[in-house]
Amino acid sequence: MRELLSNCSDALEKQRFKFMSGAQQPEPGSEKLEIQITTNSKERTITLFDTGVGMTREEIIENLGTIAKSGSQDFKKAIEAAEDTVEGGAGDSIIGQFGVGFYSSFVVSDHVEVYSKSAASPKGTRWVSDGLGTYEVSDVDNLDFKRGTRVILKLLPESREFSQDPVVEKIIKKFSQFIAYPIKLNGAVVNSLGAIWTREKRDVTVDEYERFFEQLANTKIPYKYMLHYSTDVPLAIKSILYVPSTHSEKQGLMQEQQDIHLYSRKVLIKEKCSELLPHYLRFMKGVVDCEDLPLNISRENYQDSGLITKLRNVLTRRIIKMIDDEAKRDPEAYKKWYNDFGHFLKEGIAVDSDNKESLFRLLRVHSKKNGPKTWISLDDYIDNMKDGQQKIYYLVNQQFDLGLRSPYMEPFKDSDLDVLILNNNVDEILFNQTGEYKGKKFTSIESNFDEIQKDLGKQTEIDSLERSRIPENDITPFCLWLKEELKENVGKVTISKRLKDTPAIVSANMSSSMRLMMQMMESQGQLNDPSQLDKLSQDQTLEINAAHPIVVNLNQLRKQNKVAAKLVARQFLDNVLVQSGIPFDMTKGTDR
Repeated sequence: MRELLSNCSDALEKQRFKFMSGAQQPEPGSEKLEIQITTNSKERTITLFDTGVGMTREEIIENLGTIAKSGSQDFKKAIEAAEDTVEGGAGDSIIGQFGVGFYSSFVVSDHVEVYSKSAASPKGTRWVSDGLGTYEVSDVDNLDFKRGTRVILKLLPESREFSQDPVVEKIIKKFSQFIAYPIKLNGAVVNSLGAIWTREKRDVTVDEYERFFEQLANTKIPYKYMLHYSTDVPLAIKSILYVPSTHSEKQGLMQEQQDIHLYSRKVLIKEKCSELLPHYLRFMKGVVDCEDLPLNISRENYQDSGLITKLRNVLTRRIIKMIDDEAKRDPEAYKKWYNDFGHFLKEGIAVDSDNKESLFRLLRVHSKKNGPKTWISLDDYIDNMKDGQQKIYYLVNQQFDLGLRSPYMEPFKDSDLDVLILNNNVDEILFNQTGEYKGKKFTSIESNFDEIQKDLGKQTEIDSLERSRIPENDITPFCLWLKEELKENVGKVTISKRLKDTPAIVSANMSSSMRLMMQMMESQGQLNDPSQLDKLSQDQTLEINAAHPIVVNLNQLRKQNKVAAKLVARQFLDNVLVQSGIPFDMTKGTDR
């Protein structure tokens, strides 16, 4: 049905061109360009009639006597010279090759009859065949139409369903809904919604865009953003793509399924074509019409995977650009949308190396300077960096206020340096995976302070030795004693240069949130090498504030009561690990 309707559409397009070019003047009563379908379930027949260009006897023999004869291709070549002078784009509306589509009729038919009449011929022509290799052709007088083609399929008994109106209507609406000419099934038009993606943007109303989205998404919830995109380079594409305002994954329901339908010249090639966009854009809805798709073998399977890959790359870049443009146009509206859809974009950063930087531009985060109610982009952060700053500083904490009170934030409290406060471990994974953005290195403030201190400047440096009430000659023995007593959890003990009010913190190459994630993976049996957790403990450095009363008193206790000091030291470390957000085995402390 889809193939036959495509042939009808081509015949009508050729006739329209004749009218437009002045090659033929419409006779009274022959102006209508339409497709009529009638069914007869009792007789097991389905009949298609178009008021298109029709065929002469010679054209019928040439077209129907050769499988895959492309009269459409010949027609496109013939109008190339006239394209500059005749408006309407007739060539762009021609669907494809005639013979292949026509011969698919014999899959469901016992035999097929064709009656056709060209305006250039005084007589009509009848063609009939059972599809087994031979056919009969004869002249026909007194046809009940002046121009066009009628195809009558005598269906096989097992194909009787295709002579039933509901079945035929369903097929038309699924595969040929957007053919430009009216399709009437027993007198009723069944393709009332046109292919609006083929029209110019200025010719499509907001109401049409809204109704089209309702049909595609099967929802009354309005879309958030819309892209009406047409281009001829590097591929001939006409498309309408929608970004919804909500999605099913938000409610913890099923995963979103990509809902992009692939067409070629308004004929459906594949529904829900998952190959058209990367998986992280599965929330998108819309239609993509690509004239470059090869349709001469099968409309169910496209053979040129390279072409599909090129199409996917073009569409992906354009969708990301559209979202970025909308974010700049209305930042507040975008931030509300980002709250619900941000995880899709983060998934894209993790898997799409070609578009990683473009996707990073779409991220929104909170920061120390801007507070918990204001989202900023990474570009906003970079624009407000101090001169010479080469790092993007961040801290992971699910609660913004706790992040501000984190001991790692102490050196930044009185500094102009901003710190991103990320509320999701995924953000840090992306930062670690990528390493940098626009040449600026992602740096956790839990990492080694020597690198951070270069940006903080000398004015924020804390000389703990000068403020310390631990005697200078006790510093080294105290640090060595702590390292020995805490060797299961600490690989090094140093005097902190960053702490003012906090007694101690633990620093390492891997942040606390990443270590917590690894511990969760280990508990679920998802960690390939569980010994990695033990290695992380050995990588930890205990930074102590030599001026803090707890540390000063612990040093005194060490010299007075080593047994009690050992217990206090272990409890001290547990408290520091809790405050630093670092996971550890709490059951080992029950004997205290």
